[in-house]
Amino acid sequence: MSSWKWGIVALVVVVAVVAAVGALYLSMSEHPSPAPSSTYAPPASTTSMAPMPELIPVASASVNINSSAGGTVRLGNIIAVIRPGTNATFNGQNLTSYAFSIIDYEVVGVGLPSAPAGSAGTYAAEPIYAYAYAVDGQVSPQYTFTQPIITVVRMPNGWTSWTWLGYTQEPNGTLVGGSYKFPDSYAYAGSGLFVNYQFIKPVPWIFISGAQLSRDQASYAPQIPVNPSLMTSTSPELIPVGSATVEVNASQGAAVALGNLLAVVTPGTYVEAGGQVMSQYNFSLVYQAVHDVPPPNAGTAGWPLFSYAFAVDGNISPAYTFVNSEGKPTQVVTIAFLPPNFRTWTWLGYTQEPNGVLVGGSYKFPDVWIPGDDYTVNVQFFKPVPWIFLGGETNITGQAVAPNTTATSGYAWGG
Repeated sequence: MSSWKWGIVALVVVVAVVAAVGALYLSMSEHPSPAPSSTYAPPASTTSMAPMPELIPVASASVNINSSAGGTVRLGNIIAVIRPGTNATFNGQNLTSYAFSIIDYEVVGVGLPSAPAGSAGTYAAEPIYAYAYAVDGQVSPQYTFTQPIITVVRMPNGWTSWTWLGYTQEPNGTLVGGSYKFPDSYAYAGSGLFVNYQFIKPVPWIFISGAQLSRDQASYAPQIPVNPSLMTSTSPELIPVGSATVEVNASQGAAVALGNLLAVVTPGTYVEAGGQVMSQYNFSLVYQAVHDVPPPNAGTAGWPLFSYAFAVDGNISPAYTFVNSEGKPTQVVTIAFLPPNFRTWTWLGYTQEPNGVLVGGSYKFPDVWIPGDDYTVNVQFFKPVPWIFLGGETNITGQAVAPNTTATSGYAWGG
């Protein structure tokens, strides 16, 4: 066959192949093949994201702080005590006057913290709500308090809190984003009161219910009260009617509650007596009835109601002093759940009997208390001695002035 004939044949074959491919493509377009049978589900779109966690403010309470005087404020079940000498630092500035706030938050989408290393999953728990401190309206780890804020929380056994960081504070006060960082440690004082003396930043903490996550629990031991009928002296007497004792390790501190009183021994509190410094000791909170104790003087309307004392290893004596690591006096904080117009006088010159009764003595000077809304706080006492509570007292100098405190039940962000 001639070459031109072979060319014609080749051209016809190519045309036939192209036509067949075109027909196949048209057939697939009009009648697509069914998807193959499979149990595989394609992944969800990577563009859909879980909503950001939010802490939405719902209530707040504030107090204006002058660091030389300190202050206190309560919001619901939380009390904050700002001890004298507590400044707030920010960007190299040392703030001696500032507005201190407690803020409560509704928590949205925060989930649960992970369990510790070595255990699986998360706790059988749930987030309840959050709270935070604020300095001049700012909830930010860029601020630092020069000494820890004493935080007292009344909460059920089995609650604790986790520190929450990495958020952004919106203009309306909402905290957006963030995550759990670490569990917080509380000392159990008894009577449903838990104390934290570690917080040095105005940041949020989320309450978690369920299994206990982290807690330093002091050994709480109520003691048998002394029988007042055994007292026969005609001198003034302070008669112990109950006490509670905790064993203190100075590096850890402790807290103990008895009746309507709470004592907080902050970490770094040692005891000095006779030139010796003790880093471990038994600290007692002693409740006392008063017998044949007159009012301080005729110029006041106050009448002695009861007294209380601190004790070190059972001794109520000014020969002991609570000191820091440098040997300087350091205060044990008292919170009394009493009307804020109740005051105390320090009582000295007594003799402690073997049964704990203090016989004799007299008033020495009125004490300074910082009034809260339904409680009062003392941040002066550095000796284990007695103090007598008076009701309705007037004309006393040296008393603390009520701090400028405001509260909101429906949160309004102050500008």
